[in-house]
Amino acid sequence: MLIIVRLIRFIFPMVVAFFIFRALSGLFYSWMAQGRRYDEGSRRTSSPPPGGRTFAGPYEVLGCSPRDSDEKIKKAYRKLVAKYHPDKFIGLDLDKEFIDLAAKRFQEIQEAYEKIRRERGFS
Repeated sequence: MLIIVRLIRFIFPMVVAFFIFRALSGLFYSWMAQGRRYDEGSRRTSSPPPGGRTFAGPYEVLGCSPRDSDEKIKKAYRKLVAKYHPDKFIGLDLDKEFIDLAAKRFQEIQEAYEKIRRERGFS
């Protein structure tokens, strides 16, 4: 009986520490996925750069993070291409402005994927 109590007293703090570590690491990784850095808070501005275009990184365009696997990035790319492909909207009697916006978004997705693909060296 004494051995069981000693084992519980030894193992219980380790189990608690493990779960605390898992919770905190999950928060940390979600924080990093948003692209935040320690010193970035003072540099952020609320207005977009001149010309109205915001320059999102390629991972942000695809909705991924640099830590994601190649397969996950490819899956996100294919999902966005299927959603924003301009040919999908041409026969639906939509405004030309909407089709142009979809084509612009499609081009951004293509460029972001090409940049990530060249950076990582996959096809």
